[in-house]
Amino acid sequence: MRFVVAVAVLSMVLGTLPAGAAAPVEAGKVFVGPQGEEVALVPLTPRDQKKFLLRIQGTGSVLDGLVLPYTVKDWSSLSASRLSYTTQWHGRNYSPLVVVGPRVELHFPGGPGNGIAVQYDEARSQKLKPEEVYGQHQQQTQSGQLAKLMAFDRKAEQAVHDTAFAEALETMNTTCGASVAGAIDWATVTEPQLKDVNITRFCTFPLSALKTMCGASEEARRTVKARIQHLDCRLGTALEPGLQGDRFVWTTSPEASSQEKAATRYFKKHL
Repeated sequence: MRFVVAVAVLSMVLGTLPAGAAAPVEAGKVFVGPQGEEVALVPLTPRDQKKFLLRIQGTGSVLDGLVLPYTVKDWSSLSASRLSYTTQWHGRNYSPLVVVGPRVELHFPGGPGNGIAVQYDEARSQKLKPEEVYGQHQQQTQSGQLAKLMAFDRKAEQAVHDTAFAEALETMNTTCGASVAGAIDWATVTEPQLKDVNITRFCTFPLSALKTMCGASEEARRTVKARIQHLDCRLGTALEPGLQGDRFVWTTSPEASSQEKAATRYFKKHL
């Protein structure tokens, strides 16, 4: 369903070009990086809608060769100009091209955290064929390639957190000499939370607390091994840890502070 919605959104944004009609693009610009990275920036008409196509190449990342639709967002202040070219990437806003004052930055998966500086290239800009870039975009749109990359994939997102949670659980079990099973209760996590909240971070606070306690005390290792057989993580409106027999339920909230300390206090009092 999300895939279908993404296709519909792309069609609404760019439409389908009638046979023989001119591509709705203007002359673009090309920026190049120090290792051969290249960004072609092509404005769509009418310009007052602030919509662009970006084609990124030479980064060695998953963005190479893709021609995604972007909207420019102006975050400028009185003291400095700041623009970001933003698209949708797996259901989230993503801005690989950012302009801060005179500096133009390219960000891409696997690249430096602060991006790389790219420079305007006059010669390549003159040679750029915006209609060709638009044609590539249409091909990728019609094949469904872009819609898949732009749509939010809940199962894939959950799998990433499940893997990280399982790794933290294994580390805690190793330190405590225990065999606690555990899981994230995804029924308690909304789609906006999954997009915006680091679920792994909040769900592993009790695991970190137990690992630290076991690392410091043989008594803690014996107690954890004897008392806890399963650990569930849920999202709620407040921090509410609870021990139900041999099952520990960690109900967490992104708004709660000092969560690892809270988990440690609870374990010391109730185990």
